[in-house]
Amino acid sequence: MKKIIAITGMPGSGKSTVVELLKKDGFKFASMGDAVRKEMSDKGLEINNISLRNYALRMGEISEYYALELVKKELDNLLRDNDVVVLDGVRRLAEINKLKQYGYAIISVGVIADKNMRYERMVKRARSSDIKTFEEFEWREAQELKFGVAGVMATADYHIINNSGIDELTSNLKELLRKI
Repeated sequence: MKKIIAITGMPGSGKSTVVELLKKDGFKFASMGDAVRKEMSDKGLEINNISLRNYALRMGEISEYYALELVKKELDNLLRDNDVVVLDGVRRLAEINKLKQYGYAIISVGVIADKNMRYERMVKRARSSDIKTFEEFEWREAQELKFGVAGVMATADYHIINNSGIDELTSNLKELLRKI
């Protein structure tokens, strides 16, 4: 059975870093966040912290699987040639359940980091869709919780702690891969 390693976590927890490490190990991946940003760009919409969250919330009202539907074809293509694929940015339990309905085995992984550390990381990385102030950070946290990230984190099959830097994260990820 084809497997999807579904990565979830709060903003700045290190999801993208985990994906980068998995890519170095040869895993193929799809990103739900990248798919939403691409769609917004294709529609000529401005992409920033507020517009991206608001767009995703509106699309989530249309369908709980909206972001998943944006990457479904890419996932299917990747899974034709690979037994395991990484899916970055799962935010809703409905997405996990839909993936199971598609017939995939799901291994959900929650990436955990302290709140202040996540805030500092987001300020440093300075993506166009990231925050600039602690107030924006708290607003974004609330938006992620509206998406349902807490439910996905609470029910994740595995968790990776990412508070101490890349060496510990790499070690924790290697340990996880041995388990799965």
